[in-house]
Amino acid sequence: MSGKICGTAPVYASLDAIFSGTSFSFSFCIEVKNTDVLYAEEKALMMKQGFSQLTDFCKGRYCAHQALEKIGYLAFPILRDEYGAPIWPEGITGSISHSGDAAAAVVARKTNIQGIGLDLQKREIFPSAVLSVLFHDDEVASFLSIPSDLADLYAYAIFSAKESAIKCFYATRQYLAHLNEIVIAMDWINGTFSAFIPATQNPKSFTSDLELMGRVGFDERYVFSAAWLI
Repeated sequence: MSGKICGTAPVYASLDAIFSGTSFSFSFCIEVKNTDVLYAEEKALMMKQGFSQLTDFCKGRYCAHQALEKIGYLAFPILRDEYGAPIWPEGITGSISHSGDAAAAVVARKTNIQGIGLDLQKREIFPSAVLSVLFHDDEVASFLSIPSDLADLYAYAIFSAKESAIKCFYATRQYLAHLNEIVIAMDWINGTFSAFIPATQNPKSFTSDLELMGRVGFDERYVFSAAWLI
């Protein structure tokens, strides 16, 4: 497998902090552009995709292969379900994310957690026009009082937390939540958050107290988040 660079020190420091004290296995990769990183079954999925989709797919699958190998799963093709979500080996839960030229993946055994969601966002100026559409008032209020040079970072942290929660809700309850359904309660000091869907919007298959745990981190280029359900 060629054409890839696996991680940088700042990135791994950030991901290590997010997953500190857990049994999760993760991988981060950039510049994966060669389809040699894919197994034959994975290549078959991408035969009709454009170049940008193919490179994202290569990055994500390569990271996922690396994360799985760390826990003993070798040469396992990762296919996808009808909604595009990765199909993991029996007894394994995981998540893949990509942004810009990078991708990350995390996996864990279901004996430890029910499911996990991972999100990666490239740090940019956050589009303020979508704040009122995607965020709840309390979420916006949590970072409006901070210095303006940090506002974009904090907005992306909440956005990323919502994205990771969406993946975890799907992995654990097969429910495709919308960004504005999910409420993020962020602890900015400790870099942790909880994610839930208010009872007024809770699908019948959810218990009223279903709440995900999560952590968020960042380096000079990316914001990372992960949400999981024990």
